[in-house]
Amino acid sequence: MDVPRRLSKRARAWADAFAYALALASVVTLGALALGLATGGGFVRGKMLAFVAGWLLVGYATVRLWPASVDDLDGPAVSARGTRLEGLVRAVPPLRWIRLPAPPERVRVAGKVFLAGVATLAGSLLMETAFGVA
Repeated sequence: MDVPRRLSKRARAWADAFAYALALASVVTLGALALGLATGGGFVRGKMLAFVAGWLLVGYATVRLWPASVDDLDGPAVSARGTRLEGLVRAVPPLRWIRLPAPPERVRVAGKVFLAGVATLAGSLLMETAFGVA
């Protein structure tokens, strides 16, 4: 396979992964902020809940990505079934118009959750540094 075609497949797979991660991070961060406001802790508690949720997502994804045996290091099998959030994210433009590569060439769901955890942690940091939520 030629280089431009491989780069195109990888770019489409990573676009899907980043869209999923952004959607999940947004849901988690907004949920944490809503919970912080609902419990009377304001944005400060919401930021702390987002921070904890980000680390929980990173930890969960790390456990899911960890190889169970040496055979998994060669390339784990990727199932074609997706989650509801994946289906929702893929229905929204611009991903709706992008033809995704075959499942073995996509980023696994655990990898997408890891990216979402990092994005959630970045959102928590942004709330503290840029918006002054102490």
